[in-house]
Amino acid sequence: MRRILEGLKTIIKIGIGFPVYYISIFFPKRKDLAVIGSSLGRHFADNSKYYYIDYYSKERNDLNLVWVSKNRNVVKELNSKGLPAEFLYSYIGIYITLRASKAYISHQLGDINGALIGGSKIIQLWHGMPLRKIGYGGDWTDKGLSGKIKLFISKWLPYAYYMKCDVLMAPCKKAKDNYVEPFSKSFRNNKIKDNIVLSQQPRTFCFDDTFKLYKNFFPEAEMLLELRNTYKNIISWLPTQRKQFNKTIIDIIKDSGLDLEKMNAFCKNSNSLFVIKVHFLDFNLLNDITQEFKNILIYPYSDPYPLLKFTNVLITDYSSVFFDFLLLNRPIIFMCHDLEEYADKVEFYYDFEGLDIGTICKSWKNTLKVMSNILENKDDFVEKRKQKLKMFNFVLNYDPV
Repeated sequence: MRRILEGLKTIIKIGIGFPVYYISIFFPKRKDLAVIGSSLGRHFADNSKYYYIDYYSKERNDLNLVWVSKNRNVVKELNSKGLPAEFLYSYIGIYITLRASKAYISHQLGDINGALIGGSKIIQLWHGMPLRKIGYGGDWTDKGLSGKIKLFISKWLPYAYYMKCDVLMAPCKKAKDNYVEPFSKSFRNNKIKDNIVLSQQPRTFCFDDTFKLYKNFFPEAEMLLELRNTYKNIISWLPTQRKQFNKTIIDIIKDSGLDLEKMNAFCKNSNSLFVIKVHFLDFNLLNDITQEFKNILIYPYSDPYPLLKFTNVLITDYSSVFFDFLLLNRPIIFMCHDLEEYADKVEFYYDFEGLDIGTICKSWKNTLKVMSNILENKDDFVEKRKQKLKMFNFVLNYDPV
């Protein structure tokens, strides 16, 4: 039933989008106007957020960069700061989007609306350096009827192909090489490598000591400062979403055997706080079952990067966030209770078990032991992380496109 509903939704989107897309192609554009969005239009977050903040923190007037969102609260917040933002499905929002010569996104065309930006130059800032294979060759291939349909859509109905773009940002050469196959159906020309530009991920600006978490952009700043002053250690768990397995964060907690009571006791004894930051699609699922634990916090904000700035120890699994965290050279623990199952379902770009930047644990019992050693300053991976960071050679500057 779910697949049928998704199929109907896709058909409706394609049918309505077709005429709108061709209107957008021929709609007169303004060279000095661009739109930007993120997280399927729901949040002010990720690379788009930091690009937008950085843009308006400098004296630039060559481009009117307007945040467009499907969330009226986001628009209201940005407008209250004197910044240009519009609700996408308002008359002015649609008009501005149609008029924009450029469109910046961080996840997919749905960050704005594929049909409305058909005539714009689409700059994909992307939302991470993936560990597992994504896009074409990862999430889908051209085999079978489903693959043939997606191939047809990517070529002839580009407004409905979620990964369509004109320029793609990559944080290092290794990432650029990995992006060639998954984004091979994304560009309007065949110059795939030329369309992939090496650039720092804007969200990693947050890690720089000179980057200030101003309250008008980062309401979480005050809370994070208070947490740092209250606890000796902030231990952040950022599990990746298990979309392939139709599992929520509740399922991950149950399957991995995480005993919240034991975790709370461990953190209480070490004056630590265990922060759970889940994917924004799982955002509202955890509050009820964790309220009784004083040393466990469900992170209430969608943007994880200010949290990472304050994090002493990162626990993750297959999330690409650990690549960014390498820039801080702080302890990383991989809690991978389902490694065999996950690896059987997806294909990795890298030798995951050979990354050698942190201990891979398959149980929370083992994770607690490793955490205990780390909190006693027994970190065996300091130099190994430095070597890996040097090997990846991440770009640490960017020029706005």
